[in-house]
Amino acid sequence: MTYTFTPSLKQWLVGHHNSYEHEKTGKLIHVYAIADPPVYAEGDSDRIDFDIEVPLWAVTWILKGYVEKSILEIDAAFSVKIPIIGTYQLAKVNGNLTDRVKVTFGVSVVHGDAKFYYSNGWIYVDLSATIFGKVYGRVTIKLIPLP
Repeated sequence: MTYTFTPSLKQWLVGHHNSYEHEKTGKLIHVYAIADPPVYAEGDSDRIDFDIEVPLWAVTWILKGYVEKSILEIDAAFSVKIPIIGTYQLAKVNGNLTDRVKVTFGVSVVHGDAKFYYSNGWIYVDLSATIFGKVYGRVTIKLIPLP
């Protein structure tokens, strides 16, 4: 008989979760990234497939797609999960991260813009939004490393 062991939550988080204190607000931001290979672990693949979730401002921001590390090209869907209401695709994120890929969005009760880019070995997003009529200022979120 063969047994397959599921890693503990702590082991799983080592490769799929990152948190840091935001430099301006001091609040802790959590980024959950499921990727192949695990995005926060060592890997040598040129293509990283990812599914990133960032709970922020009473909604969850989702970026799902892939990036080619050698040329910094991203192809992803940017969505928002609104409690009780549902999940909506906001925009397609396609382009070179060194040039900054900007998207604007407006669905249901969420409107705003996002700029995705590469800096210092990481993919970042600068995000601002109006959610349920409340304006949230621009915040920079460190998403995943590209070693």
